Order: sequence, then C-alpha cells, then structure tokens
Amino acid sequence: MNYEKMNAEVKKLIDDTETKMFKLIEDYNESISKEDYENAVVDEVDTVDLSSKFDDLKDYVSDYSN
Repeated sequence: MNYEKMNAEVKKLIDDTETKMFKLIEDYNESISKEDYENAVVDEVDTVDLSSKFDDLKDYVSDYSN
C-alpha cells in the first residue's frame, strides 16, 4: 500500500462514519415524541457542528506525516 491509497482509504472511512453518525443522530431526533421534547424529558442532539469534527480527522494523515 502506498501513501495516496492509505490516505484515500482513511478519508473514505471517515466519510462513511460521518454519514452513519449523522443518520443515527437524525433517527434518534425523529424518534423523540413532541410531548417528551416539550416536557424536557429528553434532549435533541444537534448536528450543526458535526462535519467540522470530521474535517479535523480528515486532515490528520497529511498534518502528521513527514
């Protein structure tokens, strides 16, 4: 395996994980009943900053290679 292939595989893994995590959170949020939300029994999970967390991971290989 060469650097380019490894880097592409890492980015693909991170992209897939980001997509799955976003879907899991959205599914959870959609499962919250209006009554539970209004009564503050459960909180919705915000995904507003999720992509930026994965952006840092996508840069990891290039940032830490010599």
